[in-house]
Amino acid sequence: MREPVAQVVSDVNNGSSSPPQALLERLKDFGQEDAFALWDELSSEERDLLVKDIERLDLPRIDRIIRCSFRSQGLPAAAIEPVPEGSVSTVEERTLEEREKWWKMGLKAISEGKLAVLLLSGGQGTRLGSSDPKGCFNIGLPSGKSLFQLQAERILCVQKLAAQSLNDGSGGFVPIRWYIMTSPFTDDATRKFFESHKYFGLEADQVICIHFLYFRISSKPFLTLQRPCRSSSSNRVRYLVCQRTGDL
Repeated sequence: MREPVAQVVSDVNNGSSSPPQALLERLKDFGQEDAFALWDELSSEERDLLVKDIERLDLPRIDRIIRCSFRSQGLPAAAIEPVPEGSVSTVEERTLEEREKWWKMGLKAISEGKLAVLLLSGGQGTRLGSSDPKGCFNIGLPSGKSLFQLQAERILCVQKLAAQSLNDGSGGFVPIRWYIMTSPFTDDATRKFFESHKYFGLEADQVICIHFLYFRISSKPFLTLQRPCRSSSSNRVRYLVCQRTGDL
């Protein structure tokens, strides 16, 4: 039986000089005890974080992934072929009639609620000297608009175009849902930014900020032959979120 997280963390906070025994035994069952290889070099806070991180892992699933990976070694790789030329095209290569057809198909899909916007916004602007989400930045335009505002206004514009294409006189429109995937570093600031700017004209329930760590499947260990490291699988989570909400 898995030892409760609170008990394991308590063992760490009590100043133990070695990893929690119960957790170490669990790792040994799956040949992953090297996760504690650098334990002696960690501070108390870092040990606490490591224990919490390991406790959240689905070790049986990780073991299945490792075994599957080893079984696939030596097998011939699947052939990768170029996409057939007939399956690829550009707008410039098409006639005006074909472009108009595509334009109308797109607007029709939007008016039927078949389009959503997905924005990856988990990073901070540290290289720009700020800890704010990059979308909050004034990028130096004469208008002073932020990246979030520019994208919000584009969504509003597309909604209006789709509504006008209906020509049914209703004047209504189907809102385009805007999913903004955040991180522990950007979630709160992103939400407050949109609230303070009244969502730039969009409906409040149309802008959906999703903290990817909420789903517990957003990160997984990156396994090497030496020791596991941590790696994000947030791209996969983004599609799972849309699937769960019925938008995919």
